[in-house]
Amino acid sequence: METAVLQLISSFTGSFGFAALYNLHGKKLWSAGLAGMISWLVYLIFQSMTENNFLINMFAAMAATIYAELMARILKTPATIYLISGIIPLVPGGDLYYTMNYAIAKDWHLFYLYGQKTVIIATAAAGGIMMASSFYRLCQEMRHYFNKKSIG
Repeated sequence: METAVLQLISSFTGSFGFAALYNLHGKKLWSAGLAGMISWLVYLIFQSMTENNFLINMFAAMAATIYAELMARILKTPATIYLISGIIPLVPGGDLYYTMNYAIAKDWHLFYLYGQKTVIIATAAAGGIMMASSFYRLCQEMRHYFNKKSIG
C-alpha cells in the first residue's frame, strides 16, 4: 500500500515537473500533474487485475486522454498539454535504455526481449490515445447533432 501511494506521489511530481517545462501556471499546472497521477492510478488498478502489459498501458493512456480532453474544455487549454503530461509516467524509458544497451553489447536475445516489451508499451499507449480521442470526439459530435435537432 505504501509503495502505491509513493508511486502516485512520484507520478504526480514527474508530470507536474514536466508541465512546468511548458510554462504552465496555477490551475493548469496542478491539473497537468493530476493527469499523470490519474494515468498511473489506472495503470496500478489494471496491473492488479491482469498481467497483460498491452492492456494495462492502453487503459492508462485512455484514462489520460479522456482526462486531457475534459480539462482542455474546462480550462480552455489545448488537450495536448494535459495529454503529454499525463502519459509521462507511462513512457517506457527504462526498457528503451536496456534495449539500446543490449544492442550495443550485442546481446541479441535480451535486446529482442526488451525491444519487444518497449514496442508493446509504446503501441498500447498510442492505441489507447487514438481510441479514447476518437470516442470522445464522436460523443461530442453526437451531442452537437442532438442539440441542433432539439433546437430546430
